Amino acid sequence: MPRTKEFRPEAALDAAMQLFWRRGYGATSMRDLLDGMGIGRGSFYDTFGDKHALFLAALDRFEEARTGWIHEALEGSGMSGIEEVFRRSIEGLVGFEPRRGCLLANTAVELAPYDPEVAAKISRYIRRTEEAFTGALVRAGEAGEIPAEADPKALARFLVSNLHGLRVLARAGADRRTLEDAARVALQALR
Repeated sequence: MPRTKEFRPEAALDAAMQLFWRRGYGATSMRDLLDGMGIGRGSFYDTFGDKHALFLAALDRFEEARTGWIHEALEGSGMSGIEEVFRRSIEGLVGFEPRRGCLLANTAVELAPYDPEVAAKISRYIRRTEEAFTGALVRAGEAGEIPAEADPKALARFLVSNLHGLRVLARAGADRRTLEDAARVALQALR
């Protein structure tokens, strides 16, 4: 008779996500993961495969838990949704000490240049965010909130770049005012 799991895989995945978010992939050891997740080596490998597979699952979990709201905020909205994304992002970024930034942005810097699977996952996330911004910018153009000749796709790429820039600044310890100034200028540039 197979043994039943004596831990909750979702809770263990959340714990791993937190560790990777705080420390990064390279600085998180297997011992850190096993201790932080509260599971043994056998349970780890049986449930998650290996460290890399766990990390990929943690990236998906992070996107779902920490950034999934962005698409909802932009759906059906124009400038108000875009402003909400930047406001709420800053709130989330300053909510941790020491500053963590964003696991997705941190990973883009740490691993994407060397890991094709991670790079593909980050690229998919960026494309989805760009598409959501593009839709909001089309609606903003239709409502006269941005100039009619503005290119929504180019502006969406600009916003994604700025959003990720805020995340990197936060990871480096930038204060709230610095983040708010950067966001304010980015939003003013749209008009």
